[in-house]
Amino acid sequence: MTSTELFDGRSALWMQTAVAAPDTAPLLESTSADVTIIGAGFTGLNAALELISQGLTVCVLEASWLGFGASGRSGGQVNVGLNLDPADLIGRFGEEAGTRLVRAVSNTPGTVFDRIKQFGLRCDPVQNGWVQSAATQSVLDWQAALAEDFAKYGCELQVLSREKARAAIGSDKYLGGLFCPTAGTLQPLAYTRELARVAMERGVRLHTESAVTRLEKTNGWKVHTAQGSVSCKKVLVCTNGYTESTPVPGLEKKVVPIRSVLAATEPLSAELRAKILPGEVSFVDKRRLILYMRYDRDGRLCCGDHGPMRDEFTRTDYDAMKKRVVEIFPALRDTRWDYHWGGRIAFTKDSLPFLTEIEPGLVAAMGYNGRGVGMGTVLGVEAGRFVAGLDKEKLSFPVSSPKAFALHRWHKPGVNMSIKWYALRDHLESVRA
Repeated sequence: MTSTELFDGRSALWMQTAVAAPDTAPLLESTSADVTIIGAGFTGLNAALELISQGLTVCVLEASWLGFGASGRSGGQVNVGLNLDPADLIGRFGEEAGTRLVRAVSNTPGTVFDRIKQFGLRCDPVQNGWVQSAATQSVLDWQAALAEDFAKYGCELQVLSREKARAAIGSDKYLGGLFCPTAGTLQPLAYTRELARVAMERGVRLHTESAVTRLEKTNGWKVHTAQGSVSCKKVLVCTNGYTESTPVPGLEKKVVPIRSVLAATEPLSAELRAKILPGEVSFVDKRRLILYMRYDRDGRLCCGDHGPMRDEFTRTDYDAMKKRVVEIFPALRDTRWDYHWGGRIAFTKDSLPFLTEIEPGLVAAMGYNGRGVGMGTVLGVEAGRFVAGLDKEKLSFPVSSPKAFALHRWHKPGVNMSIKWYALRDHLESVRA
């Protein structure tokens, strides 16, 4: 591996350990369906399964290969929660809709792991829990309030003392933390491929290498690709961090794509694994710029951090992340790193995913702010139900009108400035702590 080698989704560890993808091909004809879904990731495929279960015909169009986006590149953590607390969600959406949303968020891991069992998905699911560390007293106080808030809705989150956090994480760098026993991990590319396999077995038509070039309004919709088209009653857009290439005017301004870099070590020895995340929990260092980790099925420690605002990464782009990992776990100082990759995370203006009806028959669902494995699954199911005709008042996820970023065209320098500012604040708080 040379310093000039570039890394992207094809260099991900998951490409080496995922089950085989089902056979797919580009759309080469004019066809029809009840619903066309744009994007074959977590959201689009879960929506397709929901729609086909309700007797509708479904065609899914993927611009690239299965798992090209975050669904094949992410860290694979299945967590509880959004970036707003339960009280904030109820304040935002009202008592009734907010409570439905909080309950859906609380049961996110259950929804994911239940679907894995229901469909027999071969994706290395592990449900050993999730630890969110607290490096400062203010974070620990917030975690205690969060656990109390979630407990009102039957969601068990355990506040960890310094000693319990040290035992769970294997590091003495933290004042405490938060533990979610229902959370876990999966192999994200395998999860995507298996969702596609099951959907196709049930009658969903899925075409890869079929980027949508144009949407035409007819008595319903006509979705055009370079070599074919689909006439349909409704369209569901699930493009998340890659929405800039979707021909829906203005939709790309609803999300800002942030880049994340990930790397995986060589398989760790039993001795190291007994010291580092000894219960094989997934882990997040809770700061403004979070660092996240989990093991894969072969005992590799997979780590993720923020990256530069471009889509291909060089070896030096991973140096800062590896330094942070070694600061937490000095025993990894001489460990070899075997895999490097990265991709996009879609952030929204209010830090929440959205389900929105752009106009009658044209719906979009995306914007996970780093929680895409779990929330992409939950929102995919809910989007399918909404497109199938379920009254919005009965959905677990509210239908909303997301705000656009006013200076979206300058989001790259804006994100770079924000990262530097967050890094400085994290550093100063660590020094004070």
